[in-house]
Amino acid sequence: MEEPAKKKQRIENNEIEKDTLSDIEQLQNSLLAQCLCNIPESSLRKPFTSATVEAADGTFRSSLLSEWEPDQTLEFISALQLLFDLAIKQNIRGVMCRRVVDVCDALARNEHSIIDQIIDLSCTTNKFISFAASRVLASFFIITKENIDTAWLERLTQSLVNTHSPSQMLFTLDVVKRVVEHKDCSIHPFEDTDSIVSPSNCNTISISDAESFDSTPVKAMCVKALESKWTILVSKFDAILSSYTPQHESAVITFLDLWESIISVKANLSVIDTKLFYSQLDNLVVLLNANVPGVIWRHLLGLFNEVLCYGSTLALQDVLPDEPCSLAHLIVRAVKDWRLLDALPYRYGSGRFGGGSGEGDRPLLQKIILLVLKSVAVTVKETRSDSSDSSLGSEAEDLDADMAVIERSIREVLRQLDQCVKTLMPFHPEMPLSQWVVQMFHDQDDFLIEGMVCCLDVAVGLFYRGPPQNDLGHMLSPTLTFIQFIHAVSHDPDVLLDLLVSNETCFLLYLLRFLKYVKRNWTEFVSCCGRELDDTMTILIRLRLAIDRLVSKALFPYNINPVLRLLEKCESFYEGNIDN
Repeated sequence: MEEPAKKKQRIENNEIEKDTLSDIEQLQNSLLAQCLCNIPESSLRKPFTSATVEAADGTFRSSLLSEWEPDQTLEFISALQLLFDLAIKQNIRGVMCRRVVDVCDALARNEHSIIDQIIDLSCTTNKFISFAASRVLASFFIITKENIDTAWLERLTQSLVNTHSPSQMLFTLDVVKRVVEHKDCSIHPFEDTDSIVSPSNCNTISISDAESFDSTPVKAMCVKALESKWTILVSKFDAILSSYTPQHESAVITFLDLWESIISVKANLSVIDTKLFYSQLDNLVVLLNANVPGVIWRHLLGLFNEVLCYGSTLALQDVLPDEPCSLAHLIVRAVKDWRLLDALPYRYGSGRFGGGSGEGDRPLLQKIILLVLKSVAVTVKETRSDSSDSSLGSEAEDLDADMAVIERSIREVLRQLDQCVKTLMPFHPEMPLSQWVVQMFHDQDDFLIEGMVCCLDVAVGLFYRGPPQNDLGHMLSPTLTFIQFIHAVSHDPDVLLDLLVSNETCFLLYLLRFLKYVKRNWTEFVSCCGRELDDTMTILIRLRLAIDRLVSKALFPYNINPVLRLLEKCESFYEGNIDN
């Protein structure tokens, strides 16, 4: 006779389960009051220890989170999330409840193995629990900072290698992504500051160590742990993207967003820490095809645009790194030779450019336009830098020969871009790129200014011997772009002043380089402006006067004198007072 099947492990009884929930609710209520001092230490430990299960031999032991009922697990994780959120906010303020610090320290010491159990939840099939667990783990790492046990990071990153399930990879990717994207001092300006003040009877400690507010070390630790697994991870996602199915969408998007976040200047990570993550991008360019949906295209293009961070980084460097140059060359080649733009899923449905009806995916089109402009600008800048390097013994004719080859490629790339945009957007067939680029980006200041910088730098790089006598000169005319730009801002100098003061765009770089271009090519500028010369110069003169007023009151946030001198020089040209 067969033995009866063993009973499944269960919670000891309903009363204990209710008690556990009651303990968790008490913890949550105290956390909402910003203080844990009113809870005795014995009661404080109950939510972490009170749940038990009956083993096969009839004895009882503390139950694991994975054995709890889903609702109970979610409530417990939510309480931990409240704890870590409160700790992060109090840490930013510099005043923390001592009991909150003690509980966080106990968890960091892995008392009751709570953190290990949360990591174990990466295998759960419950998406709600998986999401909550990855979020709480990221918050725990942020508050613990460099005191993290590296074994936890190793477990998480090794799971990326061991598993073949994209949904399980999603757990670790989401944890690292949340840590890397965390912003220090991120209390929202509209948040009620009184809501994060501890009660008067709270036993608090003051934190004055500047390093306690800096999450950079924990970000670097997470990225370092990921580094040794990165090549394998990229290969896995290359395979997933090559045979893409919608069920893997969340994992793919999180992976691409994490990659973009790691190399983003906003992450404030060192070049050494992130150098590896600039490699292995070439295969992703090949994956941009009609079989990949628009949502994945957007994230791939976002990643490529971050690598080619032209306005904030590459445009300011004398010698460009190899990795962005390699990506730029590949994008130029993909547009010119592989007709990348034809595969753009601009509209849903079948047919060229996605076919179908509707207005189309304008943000996707904006991303691909900016990427092509950045790639062209990087290619021209790199060629100019290499060809003019005296250490290579390059002569003037060598530079001319190199630039002639580049110019032919650039003309074809920009021709295809122009054709693509005019097929998808209601622009006049005769409108040059130098004008429609402003209309295309009028709702995205950062894209607009960076696109204008790219066009300006390409024009300056190619037309170093003067404006060409072909369509490329009209297509890239910096003057036409600026005229279109001041039309877009309704000839309002205050908008230009706001852009100069703001650090959200690279308008200072653009204006400085444009004014230098005008100074060197005044005759061409006057000719191109035509009847709009007076209106164009009026806005520049009014801008100079506005800057002068701020400078006289010491209100301008940085040294704007180089721009002022160029504005004055252009004004003197305009007035006919050319100083020989």
